[in-house]
Amino acid sequence: MGASGASALRRRAATGRPPKLDDIQVETVRAALEQGARAHGFEADLWTLERVGAVVTRATGVVLSRASVWRLLTGRLGWSLQRPERRAIERNESEIARWSAHEWPRIKKGAVNTRAWIVFLDESGVSLLPQIRRTSSPRGRTPLLRHRLNWKRASMAGALGYHSTDPHRGARLCFHLKPGSYDTTGLIEVLEQMKVFYSGERVVLVWDGLSAHWSRAMRAWVAEQDWLTLERLPAYAPELNPVVLLWSSLKKRELAHELGLDHRAGAGTAWRDWVRQAEADQGSRPDSLPAGDRRRFGRLCRR
Repeated sequence: MGASGASALRRRAATGRPPKLDDIQVETVRAALEQGARAHGFEADLWTLERVGAVVTRATGVVLSRASVWRLLTGRLGWSLQRPERRAIERNESEIARWSAHEWPRIKKGAVNTRAWIVFLDESGVSLLPQIRRTSSPRGRTPLLRHRLNWKRASMAGALGYHSTDPHRGARLCFHLKPGSYDTTGLIEVLEQMKVFYSGERVVLVWDGLSAHWSRAMRAWVAEQDWLTLERLPAYAPELNPVVLLWSSLKKRELAHELGLDHRAGAGTAWRDWVRQAEADQGSRPDSLPAGDRRRFGRLCRR
């Protein structure tokens, strides 16, 4: 058999049905989708197969099935399913950029001049109902999570600090726990305990614009504290406060598998149990926090 005959017998990829959209149309669809769903009249800026199909038809006049829309998204466009991040409409991006470029360097410089600790503080509420997470079960048998419905809410405050001039002193993370929610009086109690923890040290405290953080009573109390300086984070910028990452880890990882928090003696007891366990496990179970959080939070401290 000649060379031409052998070549003719080689397997060739099946061509299949040609795509309904050519390359130019695909790029037209890409540009339309990158404008966002709201630009095309949808209320939420989220894409579904039906919405993408509608935009494809408007932009090109071609009607695609759901399966074809999925292949277009994941194949020719290179998109993937993703969970969006939340962003408040009230955010002022220019103010956040200004704070990062000017206020944060000023805060760090001031802390260095006084050899102070820079401490980020944030509060979070939590329901004492158990969270629903995936688990393993025999096929066809839906697991049941039994719990009490007479639940309450708890609040926790976290203060994460690092020394401005001596990184070898490590990070310090302190918890405060209480039933209900925080007001100015409760936050002053938090700061009183933090004063004991940082005894003899200067502290620059960075927190958000919550009304209780800047109330008249709070400012009057702070004016009498020679160890403490307050700094304000820009509004609606949780990504600038590293303590927010702790809440996410705590709620979604550690507490997601806990049952019975709703019938313990109270919120404080439940959260103190977690802190004690985290302290005890810091050496034996280093994966209690994600790797990035372990680097950020350092050792756990409780007072």
